[in-house]
Order: sequence, then C-alpha cells, then structure tokens
Amino acid sequence: MGMFKKDEPIGPVAASTTVRRVEVGQVNSIIGRTLFIKGELTSDEEVLIEGKIEGKLKINHRVVVGKSGVVNADIEAKEVIIKGAVNGNVKCSYKVEIVPEGVLTGNIVSYRVVLAEGAVFKGNIDMTSEEGVISADPKEEAAAGEVAAAAEEEKPEEVQEVKKEEPQKEDSEEKKPEKKKK
Repeated sequence: MGMFKKDEPIGPVAASTTVRRVEVGQVNSIIGRTLFIKGELTSDEEVLIEGKIEGKLKINHRVVVGKSGVVNADIEAKEVIIKGAVNGNVKCSYKVEIVPEGVLTGNIVSYRVVLAEGAVFKGNIDMTSEEGVISADPKEEAAAGEVAAAAEEEKPEEVQEVKKEEPQKEDSEEKKPEKKKK
C-alpha cells in the first residue's frame, strides 16, 4: 500500500495557479508578482520582472519589466522594455523601449530609444557616451576605448589646435597720441 492515493492532491494548490510554458529563446528568469528582491541582481540571460526590485540590475541580455513590475533601481542591460514602472537610471547597449502605460522616472543612456504613445517618461536621454560608444559590457567598453585611442593617434599632423594669444598691453603713455596745441 502506497503513501499517497491517486485522487488526493499532494499539497494546497491555489485556484488561480497557471503554468507558463517557456520555449527556448524566450525568458529564462522570471521574478514573479509576489517576489520582492532588495540588492544587486546580475544575470547572463533574459529577465522578466513582474514583482518588485530595489537596488541595482546588471543584465547581459534583455530586461522586461512587466505590467505589474516595479523597479526602484538603476538598470544596465543590452535591452530594456518597460511595461510597468521603473524609478532609476537605465543604460543600454542596444535599446530602451517604453510601451503604452509604461513609466520611467530617470535618465536613459542608449543608442536607440522608443517612447510609445501613452508612455510616461521623466528624465533626460543621452544617445551617445563620452567616447561615442555605449556598452553594458566592460570588455566591450575597453575595446571601444582602444578603438577611440587608435583613431586619436591616426589624426593627420596638419590638424593642430591654434591658441589665440592676447595682445600684450604697452605703457599707456606711449600709445596716447600727442594733442596739438592751438
């Protein structure tokens, strides 16, 4: 005789429990609606956020903030899609997209920015970095820095900066024209 009967459930099951089928190439990491994370979150795969996060996110892939997602953190990723609410700065090497009803309060640094009709955004957008290259990957940033340095070395010698010199002041007595007496 077995411990469990076929007709009895093993444990309590919520009536609203649904099972999502995740296919290859889709979201691998899901932060559910009831999950709260405080701290730093790092990942090399796509992340879907339906819960609440406070701290910092460093994702080497796509981040999707779902409709019920609330993020109070700075986000660094290749791509960020905002359907919920984000309060923090977003830096992407590919694209930031805020869909209708998505909310972002913070600054964006990315090559591509998509603000859909109905999206809410309060902040600044920078579509270039200091070196003209944006990357969420430190290795890519280092390579971009090397490319920029090489380009700097290849400047033609003909191009030189010209500094304007201020004219020197001479004694005021020598410069004054003599007045003729009548």
